[in-house]
Amino acid sequence: MYSWNFQVLWEFRIVFFNGAIITLELTLLSMSLALGLGLLVGIARLAKYRAVSGPAAAYVEFLRDTPLLVQIIWVFYCFPILTGIKLSAFWASALAISVHMSAYVAEVFRAGIASIERGQTESAKVLGMSYSQIMQRIILPQAVRRMLPPFVNQFADILKLTSLASVLAVGELLHATNNLIINTFRPLELYTFLALAYFVLIYPVAFGARRAEVYLARRI
Repeated sequence: MYSWNFQVLWEFRIVFFNGAIITLELTLLSMSLALGLGLLVGIARLAKYRAVSGPAAAYVEFLRDTPLLVQIIWVFYCFPILTGIKLSAFWASALAISVHMSAYVAEVFRAGIASIERGQTESAKVLGMSYSQIMQRIILPQAVRRMLPPFVNQFADILKLTSLASVLAVGELLHATNNLIINTFRPLELYTFLALAYFVLIYPVAFGARRAEVYLARRI
């Protein structure tokens, strides 16, 4: 009969706390970069010219159809060879996760922008507004309300995907837990706590996304 011992969790609470901080930092940085890049790709996907929309579509398909773990390893080991720029494990992970998730964010932007009636764009053009003005003042303010729930879901996905950064020894939750298991030989307690920790971090985000989706559906 296995004898549970949760004292190890309290003894190494600082390790878990530091791992959670790194996980959140990696999540916030990756989400911010993914939003910026995803907006550009999403707008490019809606371009009339195939020379613009074609490469954007290929970008989305390639990133969605290749494993993120492979992308993380490629950025860390291959990117410096091509560019001469050496990235830390943290920044390599953040770059890979943000580029990967930008493909999904781009589709959210594309769908959100496309959901706005084209008549509003045509009316703005008649008034002499430029494309950037139309996007900033008319399209995006309306589209953001519809895109908010999917963006919150993407944030939750990124939070889960940060665990893959452990392959580069980034000190996030999974890597911190693995190191503790090597030293304490208590995998059952530590992995169980790790699963609960991710649940505590992610469930409020997922719940908020569902509530926001219901709320906005009533108002749109």
